[in-house]
Amino acid sequence: MILFIECIIACVIFGVGIVGSVLVNKEFWLQEYAPAVQEKFLSLHPEYKVNDKKDSLLRLIVKKVTGCLLFVAVLTLMVYISGARNFINGFVNCYIIWFVVNWFDVFILDMWIFTNWKKCRLPGTEYMDKEYRSNNRKSVIDGFFGMVIGLVVALAVGGLTEILF
Repeated sequence: MILFIECIIACVIFGVGIVGSVLVNKEFWLQEYAPAVQEKFLSLHPEYKVNDKKDSLLRLIVKKVTGCLLFVAVLTLMVYISGARNFINGFVNCYIIWFVVNWFDVFILDMWIFTNWKKCRLPGTEYMDKEYRSNNRKSVIDGFFGMVIGLVVALAVGGLTEILF
């Protein structure tokens, strides 16, 4: 029951954090929007520069690794609260939480909120309904990549659970 409650709390906190950051700075998430939306936004706002692919990949990797380290710390505490005291329980509980939040991100945030809520759209692209929905396939593919990343995070959390508790 505690794990179920943690999954709900994690989805709420993750959702509020992501949606809040998009509402505060949509341009920070530019690479997450559909290519047609990015192109239209950049044509309307030439003051925004797109980094070269090498720089963008490095920044993406740094962002993902930093996020994963933060998630390892938070998830280690969460699995401890849910009762995990060894590697297997830590790994399984972590992966369950990761799985739930990952697919919450895909289906609720990416495919529902960000495609339909116009306040989350880049300025000048609010009318591009079809283009925003065109990113749904990418969101699902990203969800599967998220599951792979989740395995690595769950291994780290399981290891820390074994060592610390």
